[in-house]
Amino acid sequence: MTLPFHSDRAKTSALCALAGLWLLGACAGRLQASTPPAAPAARAPYNIVLITPDQVRATMLHTYGNAWPDTPNIDRLARQGTLFLRAYSAGSWTTPSFATILTGLFPTVHGMTLPPYESCGKYITRPMTFGKIPPVPGFLRLSPHKPVLSEMLQAHGFTTAADVANCWAIWDLATRGWNTFKFYAGYQLRVPGHPHGVSPYYLTAPGTTRWAQNWIRQHDQQRFFLWVHYMEPHSPYNAPARYDLFKTPEDYPGLNERNHKDSVLLHALAKMGNPRAIQRLKELYAAKILYMDHYVGKLIHTIRALGLRKNTIVIFLSDHGQLVYSHPRHFNTDDHRSLYDTDQHVPLIMWGAGIPAGKRVNAIVGQYDIVPTVLNLEHLPVPKYLDGKSLRPLLTGQKRQVHRYVYGEETAIQPQYSIRTPRYKLIESLRSGKIQCFNDLRDPAEKHNICGLIPEVAARLKAALDRHIQAMIRQAKSYPDWRNNLSLAVLQQRDSRGLEALAPHRLVVWTHSGSAFQLTGRQWSLARGDQNYGGLAYWTRPGPATQWNIWRFDTPFTGWYDIYIWNGGTGNPRQKLATDADYTVRFKGGSLSYPVNQNLHQGRWNLLGRFYDPISVELTNLANGPVVAGAVKFQRLQALSRRGPRRP
Repeated sequence: MTLPFHSDRAKTSALCALAGLWLLGACAGRLQASTPPAAPAARAPYNIVLITPDQVRATMLHTYGNAWPDTPNIDRLARQGTLFLRAYSAGSWTTPSFATILTGLFPTVHGMTLPPYESCGKYITRPMTFGKIPPVPGFLRLSPHKPVLSEMLQAHGFTTAADVANCWAIWDLATRGWNTFKFYAGYQLRVPGHPHGVSPYYLTAPGTTRWAQNWIRQHDQQRFFLWVHYMEPHSPYNAPARYDLFKTPEDYPGLNERNHKDSVLLHALAKMGNPRAIQRLKELYAAKILYMDHYVGKLIHTIRALGLRKNTIVIFLSDHGQLVYSHPRHFNTDDHRSLYDTDQHVPLIMWGAGIPAGKRVNAIVGQYDIVPTVLNLEHLPVPKYLDGKSLRPLLTGQKRQVHRYVYGEETAIQPQYSIRTPRYKLIESLRSGKIQCFNDLRDPAEKHNICGLIPEVAARLKAALDRHIQAMIRQAKSYPDWRNNLSLAVLQQRDSRGLEALAPHRLVVWTHSGSAFQLTGRQWSLARGDQNYGGLAYWTRPGPATQWNIWRFDTPFTGWYDIYIWNGGTGNPRQKLATDADYTVRFKGGSLSYPVNQNLHQGRWNLLGRFYDPISVELTNLANGPVVAGAVKFQRLQALSRRGPRRP
C-alpha cells in the first residue's frame, strides 16, 4: 500500500488539514518551501537508487576486509564501481543519520537527533503501514525550511519513491517529496501480513525487494529517484539458519537470536565480557549481513536485467555501524550510541553510469556529502547552504581529499561531538568534558587514548571542534523555526516543547534495555530468580568502586520524576547483601547519593526520590556487601512546582 499522494504540495495540504489550526503557520511555510520552480532545469541524465541497509559496520563486511565471505553481491558491486574506504556517519543512529543523508546538513543543523515521538510505537507505525500520515506534531518533524533530496529531485522532474522498513528512518520524512511511499512494519508491531507465529522482529527484506523490483519495472521509462531501505542486518541477528555459516564449535554454536531465551543469555554473557558470547554475536551479525547481501543482489540484478545500468547510479550506504561490545567501559552494549568508529565507519559504494569501475577512494568523507554529490552528478545546481561537498572530484581523480575535517555527533544518551583528519580523531563528551584522541591509522579499533602524547594535535583539533560547534549553532539559529530544533535544546541545556513531548512518562530500565543499561567491570555474575525484575539481574562482590552500573535513556528526562529501584537478589536466598549500596542520581542541577539496604523489600519497587530533569542513576560496588544491579523506573509527574530533589 502506498501513500495516495502525487506531489509534495498535496502531501503538505493533507498534513496541514490533519494537524489542525495550531500548525497553520508552519504549514503555510511548508507549502511555500515545497513549491517547485516554475522553470525546472534541463532533464537530468541519471536515475538514482539509494540502497541503505540498516546498521552495517564497515569492518564487518568482506568488502572492507572481513575474513568472512558475507557479502558476495556487495563485493561485486564494489569491484564494478567505486569503493569509498573511509566514509563516516554524521550521527550514531538511524534518525539523525538519514536526515543528514537526505538534507546534506549536519545533525545539529537539521535538528532530528532524538528518538521519534512515542518511540516509533503504534501511533506512528500503524498509520504509515496503511499508507497514512502519522499524527506527529509539526514541531517534532524535520523543519519544512530544510529541503530533502527527494524534494530537490522532484522539482527537476524526477519521479520519487521510498521503500522503507524502519520507522526510525522515515518518521520525520514521510511527507517530504515522495510520489510513492511504502513502509514495512517488521519491527514495531504486528500488522496484517505479519507471519503467523513469528516474533515481531520478522525479516522484511523479501517484501522490500519485491516492492522495489516492481516499482522499478513500472517506472523504467521515467527519470526516477528510489530510496530502498533494508531493515536488515539490524539486530536481533535472526537470519534463517541456512545463513548461519560462520559459527565455530567453541563459541556457543547452539545459541542464536532466533530464540528469545538464547538471545537474552548471549547478551547477558556479553555484558559480563565473555569473549565467546561476543564472538558468537559477531558470527550471527555476519549471517544477517549475508542474508541482506542476498536481497541486495536480487535488486541489482533487476536493474541490470532492465538495461538500466547505462543510465542509473546506485549508491550503497549505511546509516551507522554497531558496537557489539567493543568499548565496554563506556558503552558495554551491542547497540550504537557512541562516536567510536565501530559506530561511525560505514560502507559507501557508488556503481553505475559514469562511475569509475574498480576505483578505491581513501579520502575521508561524510554522509552529508551525498546530496551535493547526487546534484553534481546530475548537473543540477548545488545549494550553497549545504554542509557537505560533492565527491565527484574524488571519482574523477581531480582531488585526493575534499575535507580538511569530518565531523560526527551524538545527542542521545550522552552528548558527544567528534572531529577527524585523515590520521587523527578527537571525541569530546560535553557533559563531562572528557576528551579522547586516537590515531586511526595505527589504532583503528580506537582502544588507546593518546591525547597526552599529542598535546599540540589535540589542542588544534579541540579548537577546530569548538569553532565547528559554534558555527553549527549560528547556522541552526538562522532558520525561523530554530526553537523547535531538538539538538540546540540539548546543546544549550534549555527546555523546549519538543523535549517535553519526547520525554518518556514511564520508563523501566533493566538488563534488556540496550544502550540505556550500562554495565562496567569484569567481576559481575548473572543472577536469576523470581525476586529479580524479569527474572534476571547482575551482582558483584564489594570492592573499591571498580564495578559500576548506569541506568539512563536516549531522550532527556524533562520535568519531575519519581525514581524507583527494584531490589533483587543473587539467586541465593541466604546470601546477605550490602546495607549501604550507594545509588547516585545525577540531574541537571547536580547529584545526590543514597545508601540503600538491598536486603529489604526485595522483589518490588522502592521509591528512591523525586528529581527535576534527572539524567541517570548510578551504582557501584563500593559497599559493605554484595551489590545487585537490578532495575530502575522513572515515573513522570505532572504539574509540580520546582522545589528541588528530596528524599522520600
